[in-house]
Amino acid sequence: MRTRVAVTGLGAVSPLGNSVEETWTALVKGRSGIGRITRFDASGLPCRIAGEVKQCGPVPGLRRKASRRLDPFVLYALAACDEAYRQAGLDRSPWRPERAGVVVGTSRGGISTLEANGADYAESGYRALSPFLTVSSLINQAPALICMQYGIRGPSMAVSTACASGAHAVAEAVRIIRSGDSDLVITGGAEAPITPLVIGGFSRARALSRRNGAPERACRPFDTGRDGFVVSEGAGILVLESFEHAKARGAAILGEVLGMGLSTDAHHVTAPDPGGVGMAQAIGAALRDAGVGPDEIDLINAHGTGTRLNDRIEALALQKVLGARASEIPVCAIKSMTGHLLGASGALEAIVSVRSARENRVPPVLNLDRPDPDCPLHFVREEALTARVDTVLSASFAFGGANAVLVLRSAPGA
Repeated sequence: MRTRVAVTGLGAVSPLGNSVEETWTALVKGRSGIGRITRFDASGLPCRIAGEVKQCGPVPGLRRKASRRLDPFVLYALAACDEAYRQAGLDRSPWRPERAGVVVGTSRGGISTLEANGADYAESGYRALSPFLTVSSLINQAPALICMQYGIRGPSMAVSTACASGAHAVAEAVRIIRSGDSDLVITGGAEAPITPLVIGGFSRARALSRRNGAPERACRPFDTGRDGFVVSEGAGILVLESFEHAKARGAAILGEVLGMGLSTDAHHVTAPDPGGVGMAQAIGAALRDAGVGPDEIDLINAHGTGTRLNDRIEALALQKVLGARASEIPVCAIKSMTGHLLGASGALEAIVSVRSARENRVPPVLNLDRPDPDCPLHFVREEALTARVDTVLSASFAFGGANAVLVLRSAPGA
């Protein structure tokens, strides 16, 4: 019999707040976290808006001197992890460090550290470089620091599959638990990509919205007026455990990861396969792994970036797999409010999926004034929907054709 994987802890740092509760409350109220960039002078860029984290406080137990050496994406991961760790009760019940692991996804890793040191080097030369540059910019620093913070000695790894990184990390954590290698795994994604090079590079690729005059209206998934995505930052962390382990230590079970589906388009470095073949393959694999059919899906948490091509092909892929149900299942797309957290987005969306299933509430798709007729899905519009939500399909798709889809549900009896 296959090991069941429970969700026992959730933590978030996002443009909407520095906790899961703050983020969730803003989402159901339909409030945007996107604004003008304050991290640097963006006046010379075509896109001057982003979803910035506001005043993320010090991480409990982390010395101030140590925190100054860490890239922001690591600090976001640690802050979100602290919340998830405490909610899971790992600070109050026994668990074996050698039977615990960490898997964290990120697309850009320590890009803030790299870029700042690059600027210092160009201006002042070699001696301006930080001695911590090579370490602080590594993508494995988030899982490494989490392990150090809590004394975890099992498998530790970083996953980097662009915008699917967070969902891929959750999928890998599920694999580790199912294999019996670990009893519990802390997983999710973290990102801090609001830098001149990242914003400038995406702008040059014409991938970003240029609605600088109305930031909160900029990200428009599935709307006919969409003109690109909005870069954001933050972290989403989940504590996953085998059901047996969670019950043995008396943990409250918040939800369950039922299944996962992974695929690759093998088509183009940025554009998805025009027939949605890879996306559909991942969606179908996730349903089979979960042992559920289209009729059992109550909510679709869409990738929904707000780019013309990606939104249309995502809708096509959902139709291919779900058939007529694709136009009946409620669809949310939280990037309309959070912006795109890149490698952290799939993890944050998994967290929101669990909250939706626990509370029978679905956040609306913001800015969906005129739904694209090429995306004939049942979008939740204008205000949050109150409806029975038990099983959620959460989709993440990325540059390079990386696809990761999760199926999650509420805890038994919730």
